[in-house]
Amino acid sequence: MNSSNHQAPHQESRALLAGVLSLLVLVGWYFFYGKKEIERVQLQNAIQASSIASQAVPPGKSSLNAHANTKGPVAKPETITTKTTPLLTMEWTSRGGRLTKVLLNKFKKTIDKKSPPIDLLSQEGEKATVLLCDGCNFTLPGDENYSLVSETDHSLLYEAIYDHFVIQKFYEWKPDNYLINLRVTLENKSGSELHGRLGIGWKAKQIPLPEKKGLGFLKGPGNQRSFHYKLGNNVVHGVKEEEAQVEGFIPWVGLEDRYFLISLISQRVSSDETLRLQKGVDVLSMSLYPSEIVVPSQSKQEESYSFYLGPKERESLLVAGVGLEDAVDYGWFTFLAIPILKLLQIFYVGIKNWGVAILLLTLLVKILMNPLTIKSMKQMKGMQKLQPKLAALKEKYKNDKQRLNMETMQLFKTHKVNPMGGCLPMVLQMPIYIALYKVLYNSIELYHAPFVGFYRDLSAPDPYFILPILLGVAMLIQQKLTPSATTDPAQKQMMMIMPIMFTAFMLFLPLGLVLYIFVNTATGVLQQYMSQKDITWRDLLRGRFRSSPA
Repeated sequence: MNSSNHQAPHQESRALLAGVLSLLVLVGWYFFYGKKEIERVQLQNAIQASSIASQAVPPGKSSLNAHANTKGPVAKPETITTKTTPLLTMEWTSRGGRLTKVLLNKFKKTIDKKSPPIDLLSQEGEKATVLLCDGCNFTLPGDENYSLVSETDHSLLYEAIYDHFVIQKFYEWKPDNYLINLRVTLENKSGSELHGRLGIGWKAKQIPLPEKKGLGFLKGPGNQRSFHYKLGNNVVHGVKEEEAQVEGFIPWVGLEDRYFLISLISQRVSSDETLRLQKGVDVLSMSLYPSEIVVPSQSKQEESYSFYLGPKERESLLVAGVGLEDAVDYGWFTFLAIPILKLLQIFYVGIKNWGVAILLLTLLVKILMNPLTIKSMKQMKGMQKLQPKLAALKEKYKNDKQRLNMETMQLFKTHKVNPMGGCLPMVLQMPIYIALYKVLYNSIELYHAPFVGFYRDLSAPDPYFILPILLGVAMLIQQKLTPSATTDPAQKQMMMIMPIMFTAFMLFLPLGLVLYIFVNTATGVLQQYMSQKDITWRDLLRGRFRSSPA
């Protein structure tokens, strides 16, 4: 009994010692291993969260390929909303409050009456009206956090409540133009300020090139999309870099094909805007960021943008009020191209046929240029008559270049012939003809516009190559009638090859453009024939002709 009582304190001491040692082991494990393991897990979770956030807003850079943070409220069901105006049919998704379809009601894909309208968002993978954030101290909500809050016939309001702030995207439009306005509101409900650049982006697919068959290698410029933007007062067309970043005052950036335009417009005037362009094999993306905004705690801040989604029609582009009409590239002679376009439209109002309007416009320009043309032809005839005398002078003074030049100039002076007289009037006419070319090549007015008979589309090539071949014949006749200032057979033969090459190039150009060149060439042939036979326009109208003196 005493022995067992004596052993009890020792057993209790051992149990107490074991407990203390166990506690020390646990504490030591925590400090040396457990704490590090917990910190490792916490760090891993932080890295994962940071990775998600960086995909949404990379430091100093944002991309349309990024994904917003998926944390936040439970995802809401997607709703599709369709709105229609006389000009546009638009489809919207609550996923991000984004535009998913833009149909141009007045422009069909083909000339077939049953053809569907042009869809500017028809290809898979395209994303429109994407909200972006650059250098922000907050993360934008994911697409699934948005929902449609209210709508009218001409407006939609989407909202995303996320963490300690609210994002609203309010779209509105008018039935008589191609502009869609977007107002983004950021409401800060947190205890600290939010700041960053709220931008807008658009990702599109490149239009595939048609398969080349037969004479496909002769086809003119394709209809692929390209970037252009306005920087200050200058418009930059055809950005070639795969990636480009531009900073400054950027009123708009556009993605265009030959006839249609998608444009992002910043409505906040700022000289501190940033534009990012990315061009892949078949993907094109553009992002436009105004200057930074700062939203204090418990306050709101707005950004305003517009989208032009429609034809490259000058009157429609003027509505934007930011110089978007400069998106149509008429080259160096824009100051001539715009009045020419106005004249073409005036002729159409009276005729209601764009092909006939082109005929009348070309004839009017020919009549206005007729005095210069006559002067040029007279000088060329004079030069042709002097060819034997010039050849004699070259033979006589072949060893005295200085005397040859003096005698040649005296010959020109005696016969009142200016060696530049034949070229100068032609040079003066060239800007007008180039401007005409530019107008007819870019004019949306000719898109699927019928002419006569089987010519049902002035914007498409001649389906039977009739007009290009007639043009080649007219050019050959013109070459025969044109007084030549050279007697070199090789040069003459080369000049005769030019009509054939030009005809081959014309085979796949728009019919409206070929029509203009054909009428211009045919009237030129008539003018040269009249000049050679000394027939005036008065004689032609009276039906009286007289032969040129022998």
